[in-house]
Amino acid sequence: MSELCPVYPLVDARNAILEAGLTVFAADGFHGATMREIAQKAGVSQGLLHHHFGGKDGLWRIVGERITADFMTYMADAVDADLPADEGIRAMLRSYLNYWKEHPTAFRFNLWRLLDGPRSERVARSEHIARHGVALFQKAQDVGFIRQDMPPGLALIFSGSVIQFWLHSQVEVRDALATTGDDGLSDEAFLEHVLNLVRGVSAPAT
Repeated sequence: MSELCPVYPLVDARNAILEAGLTVFAADGFHGATMREIAQKAGVSQGLLHHHFGGKDGLWRIVGERITADFMTYMADAVDADLPADEGIRAMLRSYLNYWKEHPTAFRFNLWRLLDGPRSERVARSEHIARHGVALFQKAQDVGFIRQDMPPGLALIFSGSVIQFWLHSQVEVRDALATTGDDGLSDEAFLEHVLNLVRGVSAPAT
């Protein structure tokens, strides 16, 4: 099943190339992937692949841009900017988790970005996403929902990284909980724990 929203006419070979690129990059990383394998998976010649995307760097960049664009659209549709701060943060974190669960190949590609991808592509993506997410956490901090002793950008990164660990490390999560006899958690229960770590704490009664 396709994970990237098509941006070219349905019969355009570039759609198949992008999907093949996503699949191969997700499996082998940037350095492990070959243009030959991607062309074979897409059912096109290497010449056509190079004609459309120039080379592996270009294809990696476009696949990454498509994931980021799809992710941002998904998040914009899921998170109403007019929601109260607490509801907005909850909706944002829930949507963040759901997007990656629904796009496992893109999630794997995203993990390779951290380890193996060209730095320039990673920097551009990070700056683009941070502008939107940090603003929402700043808004929530301004009304006291997010703790004041943590920069809003760090609260965003902390929340996102814990969610990513939850998604890719269920074996470790299960075993850590089992050590003390604790039951497994639903996604909603897990997100509530994440919120408890970053939200503001009411001042003690006097």
